[in-house]
Amino acid sequence: MSADGVMTNSSIEFPFCQNELDDFHTFFHEIHFKLSLCICLFGCITNVLNFLVLTRKDLRTHINYILAGLAISDFFVMLVYVPYALDYAFHINTRLERLTYSYAHYVYGHAMLSQTAHTISIFLTIILALWRYVSVCHPTRKTIIMNNTLLAIVASYIISPIICLPYYMTLGIRSDDIYVYRHNQTEIKGNTANYTDLLFIASAESEDGTVEIQKITKYYVHTSKFYQNHNQAFLWVYSVIIKLLPCILLTFFSLQLIRALYEAKKRKEKLTGNQQMSMKLLTKKKQADRTTRMLIAVLFLFLITEFPQGILGLMSAVLHQDFYLHCYQRLGDLMDFLALLNSSINFILYCTMSRQFRDAFSQIFLPRSLTHKRRIANGNGHNGFVEMDSNGRHIETMHETQMTQL
Repeated sequence: MSADGVMTNSSIEFPFCQNELDDFHTFFHEIHFKLSLCICLFGCITNVLNFLVLTRKDLRTHINYILAGLAISDFFVMLVYVPYALDYAFHINTRLERLTYSYAHYVYGHAMLSQTAHTISIFLTIILALWRYVSVCHPTRKTIIMNNTLLAIVASYIISPIICLPYYMTLGIRSDDIYVYRHNQTEIKGNTANYTDLLFIASAESEDGTVEIQKITKYYVHTSKFYQNHNQAFLWVYSVIIKLLPCILLTFFSLQLIRALYEAKKRKEKLTGNQQMSMKLLTKKKQADRTTRMLIAVLFLFLITEFPQGILGLMSAVLHQDFYLHCYQRLGDLMDFLALLNSSINFILYCTMSRQFRDAFSQIFLPRSLTHKRRIANGNGHNGFVEMDSNGRHIETMHETQMTQL
């Protein structure tokens, strides 16, 4: 998720951000919350479906445990954002209601929970890439690391809030006294005025005498003194440790998996030509490759979301603060939307690339008559699975059903 900051009246040294990006920010902000609400509602439903399917008895494997843990964290990313997007999409709360003490604490909690849930998803994605990398490229070490799958998932949920501590310290709740107006006992609705508008309107005189001026205390989430004193250090930590380092690790694991797929394809063509591999073994090899391709797609979508944000955060730390205030923040809505989209799209990937997932989904949610016809159309298969490493060797998996069969 994007870090929060404050706009100032400092001189702008990046004309592109002042012109093109400013126009884009204005346009996208108008549709951001309604789009995000649709994505979040879709993501909440699909991540629940992911969890229900992946935790079926015949699909309980190490990789699927991680995917189920990822579905939980992605579900919370979606769930936390729903009421926030709902409010701003349909202006449920008035402008004054958004300045209350309770609403400020809600926004603060929303920011903390969103960042924490997203960080958990980042850690689980790294574990997913690492586990598959070990399975394919270093099968002799697989047993040790696979035996600690559940421990790694639990550790992700425990360590992530600790990693987010610097982020927690960057935000705080402030209070100021302001003057607002009521005209015929109606308040300003939605997001139609900012703080300076309120002060300007309050100082104006009404011709019919129906304007009521009222002094209130506004509460709002603002960057903390800690951030203002250590903003450069925070941007380095946020962009490098939370964003770029995971992206670098995922890029390495993805490239290694792609290399393993390429080498496996060459060996398979050679063995097929020499008729040294049985049809059954070829089928299992294809299934293992499809699992790897599906996980590469998951990692690739994650990189598309996180890498640009990490690069922009690093540029904000290196360049003048104007870049952060006038460039990085203008892309904040877009980066948040991409993060939400990434957290909601895995269900589509699973359905598209895994027949085993589709079959399990059909058995749970479709009528038995349709499931029976689908099983007949696909043919009767077995649930045992022999996974292959990058050298075409067998990897024993205790005859577990994997998400590998298209």
